[in-house]
Amino acid sequence: MIRRFIAALTLFAAGCTTLAPHGTTVPHDTAPATCETTTRFKILQINDVYKIEGLEGGQVGGLARVRTLRKLLESDGTPVYVMHGGDLMFPSVMSKYLDARPMIDVMNMLDGDASKFDTNLIVGLGNHELDKSDDKVLLARLKDSQFIWVATNTLYCKAPDACEPFRVVGNPVSEVLQLDVGDKKIGVMGLLYPLSKSYAKSTDVIASARDAFSAMNTDLTIAITHQDMPDDVRLVQELPGLDLVIGGHDHLFTQQQVGMTWITKADADAKSVIVYDVTIDGKGTMHTAPLRVVVDSTIAKDPQVDARVQQWMATLSEKLGGNETIGMTKNLLEGVEPAVRGRETALGNLLTDVIREQMNTDVAVLNGGSIRINDNIPPGPISKYDMEGIFYYTNALVAVQVTGQQLLDMLRNSVSRVDAGDGRFLQVSGLRFNYHPRDGKFIVDPSDVEVGGKALDVNATYSLGLIDYMYKQGKDDGYALFADATRPPKINTDREADMRTVVETYIRAQGTVTQALEGRIVRQ
Repeated sequence: MIRRFIAALTLFAAGCTTLAPHGTTVPHDTAPATCETTTRFKILQINDVYKIEGLEGGQVGGLARVRTLRKLLESDGTPVYVMHGGDLMFPSVMSKYLDARPMIDVMNMLDGDASKFDTNLIVGLGNHELDKSDDKVLLARLKDSQFIWVATNTLYCKAPDACEPFRVVGNPVSEVLQLDVGDKKIGVMGLLYPLSKSYAKSTDVIASARDAFSAMNTDLTIAITHQDMPDDVRLVQELPGLDLVIGGHDHLFTQQQVGMTWITKADADAKSVIVYDVTIDGKGTMHTAPLRVVVDSTIAKDPQVDARVQQWMATLSEKLGGNETIGMTKNLLEGVEPAVRGRETALGNLLTDVIREQMNTDVAVLNGGSIRINDNIPPGPISKYDMEGIFYYTNALVAVQVTGQQLLDMLRNSVSRVDAGDGRFLQVSGLRFNYHPRDGKFIVDPSDVEVGGKALDVNATYSLGLIDYMYKQGKDDGYALFADATRPPKINTDREADMRTVVETYIRAQGTVTQALEGRIVRQ
């Protein structure tokens, strides 16, 4: 991959090439006739980066490799803007215990000088930046940032009825941004999907974008967004003239072109990045297309950034009181989001088996979005750090009774957004089911489901183990059963317990856990 990337950069340096979709390089047929008539810059896109160290023991992703890629892109003297689609402060184990200081510190090093303000690093607010119940940590980390935050539609609220543009907290937050590249002016806005916190709220995305767009007097306009892809598509459709969308929130690589406008999202945790080589011809027309670069061990880590990462890793270990081994696993326990939010995993089987055993139920389910480790545990030791990642949020185990029809409805909702990497996807125990596409949707028929080795009976009653988060808030992910008016009463309340405690007890008792893939969930 790095060789292909370097080859693409070499062609970029010729000045009269462009990238076609999917990273293929073709003659710059739509480019201006001569290189002298163009303005050129590059964008290095990342989004939803929670771990400074990367994944799989540092073999994949990581900000030290992002620094290497940035230097490579800058090596021909072309301006390079690093644009981050939001979500970097939380949630991660490191940020949980160290108040997001490591992430901001390492981001400050992406230009090679942590003490120098980086005018070419631009970050949009994500929903997880607002995770804390008060604003103290957020405001402190914004103050620490040696780069630009852009927040067009997010308001800072000193009181519920006293909200102002987020830039009132001071530098380095801007409501909109203008970049001067040669004789061209590039406008940048930062858009977060509507939400409300005690100290912040974000307003309607399209209306805010339209207001910002009409106030700008720029040659090109870029939106850094943090929302679902369908909402990005709608934004482009409703705002003609928007040139590029640097997106976040979806966590999986995806790209879509709406008219002439590209919308892209990289894989979370810098497992991949997206590169744009942009030229603006003499008529003011932009020419570009995205190139996805997989960030793996073929890309060297920048030594200075990696050294700082290791310092923070040591600080975290000290904070946790060491990284104790809990037990062993015979098989790979996949915890990366594309796996736990999209298919059966051995980790999901382990966790749901423990839920079913503890709650003494027929079946158990666990929404993939509640498994926060976003990393894989290879065969071998399971550590305390692994447990911290899996159980970033505290959850109790509960049990209810459901009908077969209600269980079927849950499975249908589980796979309804499977290709979007949505957190509603269920890992399961005590049942098997198949799902398949039909008329543009994913379908689960009653005949596709077995419970306890027998065909699902939609009129029967089954006991179901789950976490209290889903019991209380499952309606937010489309599980209508758990709305206030329809939520079933709990059963087996004497068996309710903290999930992490129960799982750790199970692993210690087993010594080596053996859960594997066994066809519980099959996509046909």
